[in-house]
Order: sequence, then structure tokens, then C-alpha cells
Amino acid sequence: MTRTNIGVLQLSLLALVLAGCTKVEPLETAAVTQSIPSATKTDQAVIADTVSRGPVGVKPLAWANPSTGSVGVIEEIGVDPESSCRAFVTTQRTLEGETRFKGLACPSGDSDWKLGPVR
Repeated sequence: MTRTNIGVLQLSLLALVLAGCTKVEPLETAAVTQSIPSATKTDQAVIADTVSRGPVGVKPLAWANPSTGSVGVIEEIGVDPESSCRAFVTTQRTLEGETRFKGLACPSGDSDWKLGPVR
């Protein structure tokens, strides 16, 4: 036998030994019976919440909605002189494309903010 044949024979024996050591077990999925419920938020709710927490002025502020996959950047936040609302300019990138719009975020009766009509 040549050295090459001995090397091939040794590798073959090693492969056979290792193959005998492996055992395929079925994947048990019983432990994963329920998914954790998550609150689904609309893009408008995420934008309004981000505007409510952001500083007034021209400071870019990123937002993202993991529920929809949408993202954007709030470019400017101002105070509406006629109400306790905040005017803002943002981009919104969705699966359909990217848009840029002006909006108004106002405090609602509960602790959340909502988008209001643009004046």
C-alpha cells in the first residue's frame, strides 16, 4: 500500500467512526406553543408618539414601526400656536415607496398622542 492509499483508508475509517457517533433526533416543538402577543401599532401612532417625545426644532429624529416595517425621519417639530399640538415634517418609507408630508400631533384624552388634521 502506498502512503496515499493509507491516508485515504485512515480518513474512510475516521468517517465511519464519526458517522456511527451521530444520531438524528426529531426537533421537538412542544415547548413553543404560543407566541407572545404584541401590541400592533399603526405608523400614525408611532409617528405621533415620536413627535410627542422629540425636541422642538430642526433636529432629525428617526422612527421605526416593527409592526409594519415602515421607517422614517422626522425632520422638524414645531409648536402649533392655536393648540397644544405639535406640527411636524416627516418621511415615511413603506413597501409602496417613500413619501414626505407635514402633520399635526395632538395629545388625546388618554396618555397617547394622535395625528390631527393639518391646518
